[in-house]
Amino acid sequence: MTDISKYKSVALSHVSCAKLDKIRKVIVPLVEVSRAKTLDILINEKERTLNDKLKSKNTKRKRRI
Repeated sequence: MTDISKYKSVALSHVSCAKLDKIRKVIVPLVEVSRAKTLDILINEKERTLNDKLKSKNTKRKRRI
């Protein structure tokens, strides 16, 4: 059973899923990773490139009560 405190599901269009399948076959050399792992890799890479922008946006955000 999946631990719902650790994972979320994502709905993708068939076109996006087909693109993701192409990416996952080449993203890690010599290994075909899962769709979920491919998304993890892509999201983490994008977060690293946007790091300064993400930090500045988080500090400007007001807390909701």
